[in-house]
Amino acid sequence: MIFSYKSILPKIVLLGFIFGCLQSCSVMETEFIFAKPSYVVKEVNNLMLDFQKLNKKLPVRISYPEAEGAFPVIVFSHGNGSKGDMYKGFTDYWASHGYVVIQPTHMDSTSLGFETKTNLREFYTQMLIVTDTRRQDMSFVLDSLGLIQELVPDLKGKLDTSTLVAAGHSMGAATAMLVSGMKLVNPMNGAEESSDENRFKVLLMISDPGTMALMPKDPWQGVSMPTLISTGTKDFSAVGGQKKSSFQFLVPESLQRSSAPHHYVLIDGADHYLGGLICRTDVPGPPQYEALTIAASTSTIFLNAYVKNDTKAMNSIRFGNLNEATNGKASLTLK
Repeated sequence: MIFSYKSILPKIVLLGFIFGCLQSCSVMETEFIFAKPSYVVKEVNNLMLDFQKLNKKLPVRISYPEAEGAFPVIVFSHGNGSKGDMYKGFTDYWASHGYVVIQPTHMDSTSLGFETKTNLREFYTQMLIVTDTRRQDMSFVLDSLGLIQELVPDLKGKLDTSTLVAAGHSMGAATAMLVSGMKLVNPMNGAEESSDENRFKVLLMISDPGTMALMPKDPWQGVSMPTLISTGTKDFSAVGGQKKSSFQFLVPESLQRSSAPHHYVLIDGADHYLGGLICRTDVPGPPQYEALTIAASTSTIFLNAYVKNDTKAMNSIRFGNLNEATNGKASLTLK
């Protein structure tokens, strides 16, 4: 038999091409690729919206890209006692990637003179009022998007409302969850707490609300939209501590399952306040800059995937190895 190199050359080339494609696809599926900021960020502070239904002025801060075009809208709810401008490491970072981030300050902010009740029963009653007004604040912000563009001419035409994002930290995460279709039941009186809000399409939570005393384990399971939770191994709420109280909200049995993707980011050593970088500054440090960078960067990839339909971001958030990308500092689970 005469060996002919020319006769097998096309096959070798074809096999090499196929092998190269397989290698390329393998890299795409496992490498977690972070995105770089693309925009200078502008901000509006202390914008007051007249919320007549609740007889109050709602303070709002807005971060947005200094650029032409329409950008997706995120409404961010702060943690208990905090205020809208205490999360710039997240909100302004998202804005630098092409999002308009609206940050209301809720009634329970200490900056508005709110004082938490010390009596346990009074405290829980107070928190029920707070959570109710918080969800109304979120809806009111959406109702006011046209007014906001009138009050801030620089935002005229910049708001893309096709895929609205509900986001928040701690109690704000629970607030975002409530306006994203979640129902909770108060076991003290059987009352169901929910919202008829249906305009939000994506849910992003900083800190798992399941760590709070007033929440059950993994309450976000009943949310039927793309969801991301970013938390840490030392993430325990000051409201609930490391142990849950006997008074807990319950998730209705009908909401225990969902077909929507739930992405769970766990950052080693990250605490509830990232060492005082978010929500509160009067907490023990040191500041957890690396954890903040990981949480902000990973959440941006999630947003780009499900809000902007970015293929590279979708590959990263669904198949990427975050553990490898962060040198073992964080893990990403799809639930």
